[in-house]
Amino acid sequence: MNKTFLVALQEYRQHVFNRRFLLGLMSVPLVVVLMVGLILLIVSMQNNTTPLGYVDHAGFLSDPLPAPAPEPPDKPVPMVPYANESQADSALRTGQIQAYYVVPEDYLSAGKLSVVYFTAVKAPARIQFYDFLTANLLRDTDPAIAERLVEGSEVTVQSADGKRSVSTGDWFIVIFPMIVALGFIIAMFSTGGYLMQAVVDEKENRTMEVIITSVSPDQFMAGKIIGDIAVGLTQIVVWGLFIAIGVLVGRDSLDFLRGVQVSSQTILLIVVIIFPSFVMVAALMATIGATVTEAREGQQMTGLLGMPIWIPYMLMYTLMNNPNSPIAILLSMIPLTAPLTILVRDGVTLLPAWQIALSAAVQILAAIGSIWLAGRAFRLGMLRYGKRLKWHEIFARQGVKS
Repeated sequence: MNKTFLVALQEYRQHVFNRRFLLGLMSVPLVVVLMVGLILLIVSMQNNTTPLGYVDHAGFLSDPLPAPAPEPPDKPVPMVPYANESQADSALRTGQIQAYYVVPEDYLSAGKLSVVYFTAVKAPARIQFYDFLTANLLRDTDPAIAERLVEGSEVTVQSADGKRSVSTGDWFIVIFPMIVALGFIIAMFSTGGYLMQAVVDEKENRTMEVIITSVSPDQFMAGKIIGDIAVGLTQIVVWGLFIAIGVLVGRDSLDFLRGVQVSSQTILLIVVIIFPSFVMVAALMATIGATVTEAREGQQMTGLLGMPIWIPYMLMYTLMNNPNSPIAILLSMIPLTAPLTILVRDGVTLLPAWQIALSAAVQILAAIGSIWLAGRAFRLGMLRYGKRLKWHEIFARQGVKS
């Protein structure tokens, strides 16, 4: 056990303190920061706080209530009254206002108004003016009713089986499982890639001859798998902490982040389904490394291994609209398709306990089998320099030619 730990520690150190790993580790946070920065830049460009003018011929804005405060990151836009279009037009031409609205006498019955501008009014300012109109139209209405009408309705979508409902404010509950699944898939392949490359390199440079004199093949392969899984988990933990810090910092200024929460069922699925899948893929990549003679050949086989994992992504529309269909349940039980499938379903429906238990059992057994397969492939192929280990040889009985 001590030798297994030493192999795992060496494998972990070798990858975590590698410049390529550190660059890959920071690439995701940097991409997220750049994307968020771009979004904030676009939002700030939309936030033109130059006042909006209005000419009220209908008479209900003579002593107006202020416009409701906009939701962050939108900034308030002042509303400036003018006696007539001539004054408003003069203010527009001198740049005092960005546009002006004309409310006709028959607005209450016709509901039509006009806007004059040189540059189109951006959505945040336009919405604020409409909220300003609505607040004043409802000034004699009960304040609670007026506030509800201004804020609008919150739509709740319920599944056909009645087991799950999601409101427009619960968007994170729907997309978080998908984000987790995609993050784990990326980490799976990066970790498995490290493991496969390490096994191939040690076969090519013949360090295997030295290694097997002090550690058994099973200990060596177990240590490799444990070390590389720890590398992948390091990636996930760092990315998770980065996202958590971003949510905690951003919820003060972005209302849609305030309701972010992670369900206990999602955490359970990560532990009993995603983690065994992680182990399984890492072991399968190690098996590929033990059977091939060069890294390029292993990369080609890795591509074939990755194809089933992305099947649920290609069927995303079907899975989200029919999360309890036979195909969805079947994909939840197949080892390579289960991680993404079951987390997508978790976002839109309530998963039965028996399906979670069965899928977890399949994933755990697949992980154990993959570790056994990796160890056997390593024992048979560790000293085959320049000769590819055939897959049927792995499953053949020892001492029997195949």
